[in-house]
Amino acid sequence: AWRACFPQDSQGICFLGQLDYDAFLRGHLGERRGEVREFETGEIIGEHRGLWYHTVGQRRGVGPALGPRHVSRGPWYVVRK
Repeated sequence: AWRACFPQDSQGICFLGQLDYDAFLRGHLGERRGEVREFETGEIIGEHRGLWYHTVGQRRGVGPALGPRHVSRGPWYVVRK
């Protein structure tokens, strides 16, 4: 499981250039679902498709992994995997 909370800003993965990152990872690593937990409470708030789809500090793309009632409480960031 990875944990999400409200920290400072994050960085993108620029060294891959123009590449469909999700398709690349899916083709090489597949998917392995797991829980998304709120960092401070440990509450399960969603499900991810695999730890390798997210980096610590990431904000972009976290919303789709969360349950609908949690998305509006964001922004959310990956803080631990």
